[in-house]
Amino acid sequence: MVNQKLFKQLKKFDPDLYELLKASFDRQISSLSLIPTDNAASPLSQYLKGSALGNDNIGYDMIEHYSRVEKLAIKRVCEIFKAEHAILRIGNHVAASRVVLQALAKNGDKILSFNLRKSEHCTGEQMQYDFIKFALEPHDLKLNFDKVRYSALKNKPVLIIYSPVNYPHNIDYKKLRSIADEVGAKLWVDLGQNSGLIAAKKIKSPVPYADVATFSASDALHGPQTGIILTKSKFAELIEKKVVDTGHVSLKKNVLAALAITFHEVDSEEYGHYAQQVLDNARALENGLKKSGVEVLCAPTENHLVLAKFPKNVDVKSTVKNLEQAGLLVDAENLMTSDDKISIPILRLSSLDPTTRALYEEDMFTIGLTLGEFLKSPQDSQSIKAVSKIIKEMVENLPLFSDEWLPESEIVQERDADLMMKALVYGTI
Repeated sequence: MVNQKLFKQLKKFDPDLYELLKASFDRQISSLSLIPTDNAASPLSQYLKGSALGNDNIGYDMIEHYSRVEKLAIKRVCEIFKAEHAILRIGNHVAASRVVLQALAKNGDKILSFNLRKSEHCTGEQMQYDFIKFALEPHDLKLNFDKVRYSALKNKPVLIIYSPVNYPHNIDYKKLRSIADEVGAKLWVDLGQNSGLIAAKKIKSPVPYADVATFSASDALHGPQTGIILTKSKFAELIEKKVVDTGHVSLKKNVLAALAITFHEVDSEEYGHYAQQVLDNARALENGLKKSGVEVLCAPTENHLVLAKFPKNVDVKSTVKNLEQAGLLVDAENLMTSDDKISIPILRLSSLDPTTRALYEEDMFTIGLTLGEFLKSPQDSQSIKAVSKIIKEMVENLPLFSDEWLPESEIVQERDADLMMKALVYGTI
């Protein structure tokens, strides 16, 4: 096979890069990730990203001069999300966020943001905004819209930002839109890893209510790592101009083609089944944690996200490191509340990648139970080995991307030798 020959040639020609590639593959295939941003790209997306289209560059002029492949990708993403306008020329999610901030706010402007989201993207003298936090209430871990409205009326922000990265419930976007309208603010919703569930119509979409929505095509959508901006038509020219002004003037056609196939796959029946399994697996993971006696916050989950509260006197950093040693990758954070004095250490867990690898409810329940018992254990070498044994047996024969989620007409066959990186995806090298 072509890719196997290239792999062997790489080993001989550049052993340093070969070792890096092999180590990455070995880590991915032998471990299991519950990190929300970890997920494999689909084989077709990987193929197109590595195709001859990568030799064909495009420049940026005006909207009417988009290339055919870019127009196709834009058409598909707008249809899926029912968006008025889409910008796909940005290489990553952080850059897309910075473009939106600079387009919709000026230095010194007040921005009302859930958990101060997007403030982390403001660096340098040219991006100085007054971020004001709204967050979950510490007594019930719910969003109090009356308090959000009060803060908006008091502070008169030019922009309201909502990003659900640490909240496993689906909020009432209509209420947030009403608050924004009342104070004359623009509403920006970052879809985060909920983008796939929204695209598959498994949870409510904020796009009809938001002036701007952003997300990445990777993680939930199985696409390339890019930044995507959806916007109302009335803001299209303003944001497009800022895209050019900030230097995001072109994106290779191979990446645009990978985006186009990603949106096509997302619109398939198979992806709908995947999205439903993501929901089912998240609830199973949650139930396993509960069975172990670990407290799960904001339960029951309504999306892919599960928040496990750290037991008292458990060191967060060492726990994450010990779990990684056992082959289970997790993300630890502090859950903010509206009280600056109160934050809660949590594991921020997702069912996205395990579902991509063809794990189901029984597996996820076992993972939750195993993880919960480990959190309450001494976390000594014996405990780490016990978790490692379970994870190793679970992932031993799993692909990085299951055939089950590929549209039937597009399932990769062994004879398709020109599919780049197929060996990596299926573990045949």
